[in-house]
Formats: sequence, C-alpha cells, structure tokens
Amino acid sequence: MMFHASDRYSLAARCGVLAGLFLTVLAASPAGHAQQRPPQGRPSNRGATPPRELESPPVAGIRVQGISRRSVTFTPEREAAALTFVRNNRPELLSVLENLNGSRPDEYQRAICDFFWTSETLAAIRQDDPKRHDLALRTWRLETYSHLLTSQLARRPADAERLRAELEQTVQQLVDAQIDTSAYEVKRLEAQLRRAQDRHQRLAGRRPELILERMTALTQAIEQADSTSPKNPSQPMSPVTGVK
Repeated sequence: MMFHASDRYSLAARCGVLAGLFLTVLAASPAGHAQQRPPQGRPSNRGATPPRELESPPVAGIRVQGISRRSVTFTPEREAAALTFVRNNRPELLSVLENLNGSRPDEYQRAICDFFWTSETLAAIRQDDPKRHDLALRTWRLETYSHLLTSQLARRPADAERLRAELEQTVQQLVDAQIDTSAYEVKRLEAQLRRAQDRHQRLAGRRPELILERMTALTQAIEQADSTSPKNPSQPMSPVTGVK
C-alpha cells in the first residue's frame, strides 16, 4: 500500500471518535453497567447498535490517498502490527483492547484496523517530514491518554481527585502540542511563501530577458521549419511522377 501526505487537516478535528472506544468498553463492563443504569422512566439504549466511533484519531496534517480507513480489512498480520504500535506508544490501551475483544470482537477488529491505519499513516509522515511525525505522534499519544483518563474517571470515583489532576495535566500538554504543531505549520508555510516570493522576484526581474529568450526560441523554430520545407511549395506536384 502506498501512502501519500496531502490535504492537511487537524488531528483534533475528529479526536472525539476515540472516546467511543473507551465508552463502549465501559458500557460492556459490569462496573460500567452499574454506573450507567438508565434512570427510571427513561427508555434504555440496551440493544441499540453501538456507535461507529471505535477508531484511532486521524493523524495531524495527513490524509491517505488510495486507501480509506474503512477499507482496511482485519488480518492477523495487521493485528500484530497494530498491537505493536499500541504497545510502543500507548500501552495502557492494551487492556482496553483485550476487554473489547472479549465482549465485542467485531468492534475490536474495527479498532485494530484503525490503529493499523494510524501506524501506517505515521510511518508515511516520518518519511516525508520527521519533525511533523514527532508532533503528530505526540499529539496522538496525549489525545488517546486524555480519553483513557476520562473513561477511568467514570469508572473509579474513589480516584477522581487524582485522575482529574492527571487529566488536566494531560490536556495542558495536549494543547501545548497543538500549539507547537500550529507553530511548525506556520514556519513551514512561511518558508514556502518565501520560496514563492523569491521565484516571483526572479521572474519579474528577468522579464525583458525572458521575453527575448522566448521570442528567439520561437523565431528559430520558424526558421528551422522554413529551412526543411520543400522549395517552391506553390508549384503543384505531378500525380503521375511525383515530381514538381
């Protein structure tokens, strides 16, 4: 599969989809059912189709051409690659995935496909721009951890004070990472603008020379065409002998 960097968009734009992974696992756990029991008088959502939000957050500034997140199919090889990626970058998710695999295998496979897609996308970014890769991975790690802490807050009220403090610190780091990513993008665009301005100035400064060069090339092409054309083109050719 070939991955290309293009059509930049923000990681935070769809980061909320990962929350569905933790909330689904939370709802599937016994503790989760106990804490999320619907109040009397209100209809329960039991039996409803789970949200299609079990995917890894999109990576900052990247879109994969030729393959969509939904087109990635589950295979044992991709599962191994996705779990290695999670183990190396956010090992706290392994238990979440394990619980999901036991309770909802279909959702587990979809989450694995999304993590595999993310790992391949980050690898493509690293080849294209290592600095941008580091920022994207840093943002992804903080974003996923913020959702993990949020789900833990819902399940462990006894640890609420500690978890909330850790969540606030993580969110601060996440915002800093987004600011750093934005600053890097500004520098990249400024460098691109400077190159465009330099090219414009070179073209504008050489305007008379460029006009002369183009006219000379066109004139030479006309002269060359004249020199290779038959003499006396107005004299008809004999249909019998082929001689004028």
